[in-house]
Amino acid sequence: MNIAYVSDVVYPFVMGGAEKRIYEMGRRLTAHDEVHVFGIKWWEGNKDIDLDGLHLHGICKPLSLYSGERRSFQEAVRFAASLSPLSAYDLDVIDCSQFPYLHCFPSKLISQLKGVPLVITWHEFWGDYWNEYLGKIGFLGKLTERAALRVADKVIAVSEATKEQLACLKKDIALVPNGVDIAFIDSVAPAEISADALFVGRLIREKNVDLLIRALPTDATLCIIGDGPEKENLVQLAKDVNATVRFVRTLPYTDLISVMKAANSLVLPSAREGFGIVALEALACGTPVITSNVEKNAASALITPGENGFLVAPTVEEIRSALSAIDKRQMQRAAKVSAASFDWNTLCKELYDVYRSLT
Repeated sequence: MNIAYVSDVVYPFVMGGAEKRIYEMGRRLTAHDEVHVFGIKWWEGNKDIDLDGLHLHGICKPLSLYSGERRSFQEAVRFAASLSPLSAYDLDVIDCSQFPYLHCFPSKLISQLKGVPLVITWHEFWGDYWNEYLGKIGFLGKLTERAALRVADKVIAVSEATKEQLACLKKDIALVPNGVDIAFIDSVAPAEISADALFVGRLIREKNVDLLIRALPTDATLCIIGDGPEKENLVQLAKDVNATVRFVRTLPYTDLISVMKAANSLVLPSAREGFGIVALEALACGTPVITSNVEKNAASALITPGENGFLVAPTVEEIRSALSAIDKRQMQRAAKVSAASFDWNTLCKELYDVYRSLT
């Protein structure tokens, strides 16, 4: 098959779960298929490049992903308006990453013109959260999300929680979770320097990294890997509360896994997570995970409290208590066992079967 992925963010130039999924699934599919990724040109040089068997197409110049604390509407519009190159390729299936929604509609038009199915991979369902995110115009976000659901010929949910949330609006949703490269992770040695707590992700308000900094026990160390609109505030907060925090913008993936293996715990106190690949990666490293026990955090489904981590309310007190109680030596084996069934190689076969059923 000739498969096209459509996503404004492209791994490894932008680090996040949705783009990581495309990279990991896509490079495995290239063993027997041709895989194209249409996204924003985050890299230098030619607009069309090959990376690990994937054909990457930079269809427009980059804009900041964020405008203040929210994802940039201008960036979403520019990307959606730039998708005409997609129509120039002989394709069998188009798979859109759901967010930031607007690109799903020109992708549908192109899929209809070419007579190929449009798949939309859904990482998280926002629903009523739009009202909190956009205030009085939240209804526009809800309408857009529902319209994107309707134009999909097939929806793939990346977590059971997302599938259940979508079920009232769309029938016959496939479940193909995100995964990890178990063999690769096993081959990486732990870093020489460890941290008591590790956070990896975009530094946005919904991740609640400020709670983690405030919760850090005296003399404990925290490493934060990521970037985003909240970074300056978090750096200042760490100074204000005299916390020992090391900020790292990004790391090569091998180094990231090395740091994860050395850390005593990964903490993901998010108000919402569509899946939480970083939590799964930490578990595969044998590192227990502390994450928030809230409805919109799909990563909570990965945790069996007391065995491979802890589920906590997103409060300073509960995060601090979990950090003090975590026992990596005791939880390490259970953490690795809980990640074993999420290997990318197995999941890629499941995804391929979904594509084949549509062609």
